[in-house]
Amino acid sequence: MRFWIFQIISLFGLLLNSHDLVAQGSKSPAISLQFKETLSIPENTERTFVDHNNNLYFVAKDQIIRYSLATGIRNIQSQKIWQNIHQVLAINTMKTVVFSQVQQTLCFTDNTLSSQGTCMDFQEHNLNNVTVVASSKRPDMLWIYDELNSQLLLFNFVKREIIQNVVNLRGILNIEGDVRLKENNFGLWVFTSTGQVICMDDYLNAISQQQLAYWSLLPYKNGGIILRDKALYYETLLDGEILIQPLPLATPSTILHISGNQLLIEHEKSLEVYNIVDN
Repeated sequence: MRFWIFQIISLFGLLLNSHDLVAQGSKSPAISLQFKETLSIPENTERTFVDHNNNLYFVAKDQIIRYSLATGIRNIQSQKIWQNIHQVLAINTMKTVVFSQVQQTLCFTDNTLSSQGTCMDFQEHNLNNVTVVASSKRPDMLWIYDELNSQLLLFNFVKREIIQNVVNLRGILNIEGDVRLKENNFGLWVFTSTGQVICMDDYLNAISQQQLAYWSLLPYKNGGIILRDKALYYETLLDGEILIQPLPLATPSTILHISGNQLLIEHEKSLEVYNIVDN
């Protein structure tokens, strides 16, 4: 009799475990997407950037086309001094930064892409191989990564001085691959082409490290939106990876962008725009 009672209890335990596994596998994602529109990418565009003010920037050599997702207004600006634009960042509604990796310079513009002051030469600050910059949530600040010394800096571009820095970041965090940076309200995210995802606090301490497989990745809140294998996922340390939705047209060259509550998916010739809905 005791043997049968034990079997029944064990079977009940197995059923509970299997139910938990099913529930975990079918867990709803923290976010969902609502399709908004599809935009065509202008011909000859070499790089596309999106800022947190719902503006798109289409770059072709020394020309930038700025397109407002909110109003549909376009304006075009071209300056020879920009040459080989590597990144376009909006600091606020009135200031935009143009970074040239080849020239190792930062140039500043207003919201019409007209020049503001002289460009900054990184070599004047003993930075010789800056590969990526990122806007900061702190006013007048930029994050800068210099590959030569594997140095991560918080830079005040108004006073033109270094506020914080960490040297030998690769050695300290065992980083491999190309480094990318993005800051949100949760922290500074350092992610690499080899799948390392590191979140740092305001004092440049690593508070989490993960190894993830992805084609494209975007930090979002306390996790990341991941594109991989023709599907979008949301990954957090607490919940792990949860499917958002399939993305059948995606390829390894598809790029994710984010602006406020909008997710933009960049294909070869078009951008799909979605509203992000928190579930």
